[in-house]
Amino acid sequence: MRRRLIVSYVTVAAVILLVLEVPLGVIYARHERDVATTQLTRDAATLAAVSEQGMEHGSVDLTAVAQRYRAAGGDVAVFDARGALVVQPRGDEPELASAPVRARVEAVLAGALGSVHTMPGDELFAVAPIGSADRHIGVVAVSQPDARVDRRIHAAWLGLALLALVVLAAVTALGIVVARSVARPLTHLERVARRLGAGQLAARANAARGPHEVQALGRAFNDMAERLEDLVAGQQAFVADASHQLRSPLTALRLRLENVAASLPPAAADDVDDVLAEADRLSRVIDGLLALARAEGLRPQRESVDVGAVVDDRSAAWAPLAEEAGLELGVDPASPGGVTVAFVPGYLEQILDNLLANALEATPAGRHVRLRVHTEGPDVEVHVIDEGPGMGEDERRHAFDRFWRGPASRPGWGSGLGLAIVRQLARAGGAEVELREAAGGGIDAVVRLTARAPARQPSGQTPGAAVAGPAPALPVRG
Repeated sequence: MRRRLIVSYVTVAAVILLVLEVPLGVIYARHERDVATTQLTRDAATLAAVSEQGMEHGSVDLTAVAQRYRAAGGDVAVFDARGALVVQPRGDEPELASAPVRARVEAVLAGALGSVHTMPGDELFAVAPIGSADRHIGVVAVSQPDARVDRRIHAAWLGLALLALVVLAAVTALGIVVARSVARPLTHLERVARRLGAGQLAARANAARGPHEVQALGRAFNDMAERLEDLVAGQQAFVADASHQLRSPLTALRLRLENVAASLPPAAADDVDDVLAEADRLSRVIDGLLALARAEGLRPQRESVDVGAVVDDRSAAWAPLAEEAGLELGVDPASPGGVTVAFVPGYLEQILDNLLANALEATPAGRHVRLRVHTEGPDVEVHVIDEGPGMGEDERRHAFDRFWRGPASRPGWGSGLGLAIVRQLARAGGAEVELREAAGGGIDAVVRLTARAPARQPSGQTPGAAVAGPAPALPVRG
């Protein structure tokens, strides 16, 4: 905006200067040529009067007069009544002896009035009759070089150009001052908006700075920030209250059911076990909802995260569970090591935990679940590939919806929130997640991390990065 304001000021000033100075320069040039023409006409008339004294009475040395005129920079030629040269012009090929000049001399001898004309070289010359109006005894032709007139005209144009440059420089300096005064409140508002977007909900704009319109914008921004802070505070309070108010009754309910199950006959114990399983599922749903509420709207700080180290760590953590289920879990040997991205610490681990839980549940015994890291330009992709039954295109599209569960999901297993949490955590860290069809018919869950980070610093943080808070605890079944 600041640059556009300055450009607009300079453009307006340039247009005004162009409209004013170009006509002024043209008028001045025309005036200088008119002055030169008038002076040349006067010189021709004066020399004609002097030449009349010299030709009729011999009292004036015309050659000396011509030399004095030439010393001033001009040239003169005197013709008699027959058109013969009485005073020769200077030079071997004088312009005053050229055909155009002689044609004007003959016209004056024939009775025409004296006048000013232009030679082929754009140099002005003037002719004036010698003698009375009814008897011409000769003609005087004088010329002056255009160099002096051109120099004055060029000097005038140069002065106008310098004046324009000075004015434009002054307008630019003034425009910078004005643009800064206008743009400074907007720049301040932009910084405050960035702070608010980064999670500093207490950030407020100074609504007393800048023009009236900017102040109104600042007040509207502060109203929005206050409402947003109230909404987020209300959500956080709800999460805290719900976490306490819901867990306590569920825990008491489970204890009572376990006590009842101990006093029931074995035939009725199965029903109680089913009720306990549903209570466990309800507890997982509550945990998922609370975790999702914590994750929504978060803009935590990012740090340098070693993708390969995280993948190896989660593979080792889930390997015993995979072995117990008769599955083989491993990392693709072709995955590159030492790849780092700017991501929220702890988020990638939780994303992989959810994806691995789903992959292990969907894969039949004796099959494989593979982890793979792939780099393409600045992007890093982490793949979790299973060999389960897979999903159709429509199912993959709805898999990230809350409470959505696939047709092949085991009854009572999962809450339908795991993949929704995965997507929310990925977005909070600036990543993307999608489900693709694997080459073997299963699911290829891809986490695309779009910001490659520099090499990890010795302290474990990128320079200037703030330490992020702990990631919210998440369920591992979705």
